[in-house]
Amino acid sequence: MSISDAIPRAEAALNGKYNNHPPTLEYFAKADGTAVLTHVIQVENDTLGTWFEAFVDAHSGDLVSVTDFVAKASVCRFLVLYL
Repeated sequence: MSISDAIPRAEAALNGKYNNHPPTLEYFAKADGTAVLTHVIQVENDTLGTWFEAFVDAHSGDLVSVTDFVAKASVCRFLVLYL
Protein backbone atom coordinates (compact mmCIF):
# COMPACT_ATOMS: atom_id res chain seq x y z
CA MET A 1 0.00 0.00 0.00
CA SER A 2 1.34 3.43 -0.89
CA ILE A 3 1.45 6.36 1.48
CA SER A 4 -1.13 8.12 -0.71
CA ASP A 5 -3.53 5.25 0.04
CA ALA A 6 -2.65 5.07 3.74
CA ILE A 7 -3.29 8.76 4.49
CA PRO A 8 -7.05 8.73 3.72
CA ARG A 9 -7.45 5.54 5.78
CA ALA A 10 -5.83 7.21 8.80
CA GLU A 11 -7.89 10.38 8.30
CA ALA A 12 -11.15 8.41 8.15
CA ALA A 13 -10.32 6.22 11.14
CA LEU A 14 -9.30 9.17 13.33
CA ASN A 15 -11.77 11.83 12.12
CA GLY A 16 -9.09 14.32 11.15
CA LYS A 17 -6.74 15.55 8.45
CA TYR A 18 -3.14 14.67 7.67
CA ASN A 19 -1.09 17.61 9.01
CA ASN A 20 1.73 17.44 6.41
CA HIS A 21 4.33 16.24 8.91
CA PRO A 22 6.60 13.97 6.82
CA PRO A 23 5.29 10.40 7.10
CA THR A 24 7.73 7.60 7.83
CA LEU A 25 7.93 3.89 7.10
CA GLU A 26 8.64 1.98 10.32
CA TYR A 27 8.29 -1.48 11.79
CA PHE A 28 5.80 -1.70 14.65
CA ALA A 29 6.24 -4.43 17.29
CA LYS A 30 2.87 -5.93 18.20
CA ALA A 31 1.99 -7.40 21.59
CA ASP A 32 2.05 -10.94 20.16
CA GLY A 33 5.75 -10.57 19.31
CA THR A 34 5.31 -10.06 15.58
CA ALA A 35 6.28 -6.93 13.70
CA VAL A 36 4.51 -5.20 10.84
CA LEU A 37 5.75 -2.58 8.40
CA THR A 38 3.70 0.59 8.88
CA HIS A 39 3.22 4.04 7.45
CA VAL A 40 3.37 6.50 10.37
CA ILE A 41 1.08 9.46 9.74
CA GLN A 42 0.06 12.42 11.92
CA VAL A 43 -3.63 13.34 11.85
CA GLU A 44 -5.18 16.38 13.55
CA ASN A 45 -8.65 17.81 14.07
CA ASP A 46 -8.49 21.43 15.33
CA THR A 47 -12.23 21.58 15.99
CA LEU A 48 -12.14 18.56 18.29
CA GLY A 49 -8.67 19.34 19.64
CA THR A 50 -7.22 15.97 18.64
CA TRP A 51 -3.75 15.09 17.37
CA PHE A 52 -2.80 11.50 16.66
CA GLU A 53 0.08 9.52 15.23
CA ALA A 54 -1.37 6.61 13.25
CA PHE A 55 0.48 3.40 12.42
CA VAL A 56 -1.14 2.00 9.26
CA ASP A 57 -0.12 -1.49 8.10
CA ALA A 58 1.74 -0.91 4.81
CA HIS A 59 0.37 -4.17 3.37
CA SER A 60 -3.23 -4.51 4.58
CA GLY A 61 -4.09 -0.87 5.33
CA ASP A 62 -5.30 -1.77 8.83
CA LEU A 63 -4.81 0.74 11.62
CA VAL A 64 -2.32 -1.07 13.88
CA SER A 65 -1.79 1.48 16.66
CA VAL A 66 -2.46 5.09 17.59
CA THR A 67 -0.53 7.52 19.78
CA ASP A 68 -2.70 10.29 21.23
CA PHE A 69 -0.38 13.32 21.47
CA VAL A 70 -2.98 15.42 23.31
CA ALA A 71 -3.43 12.86 26.09
CA LYS A 72 0.34 12.47 26.46
CA ALA A 73 0.84 16.25 26.57
CA SER A 74 -1.84 16.60 29.26
CA VAL A 75 -0.16 13.98 31.44
CA CYS A 76 3.28 15.58 31.00
CA ARG A 77 1.92 19.04 31.80
CA PHE A 78 0.24 17.67 34.93
CA LEU A 79 3.50 16.10 36.11
CA VAL A 80 5.49 19.29 35.50
CA LEU A 81 3.00 21.39 37.45
CA TYR A 82 3.31 19.18 40.52
CA LEU A 83 7.07 18.56 40.54
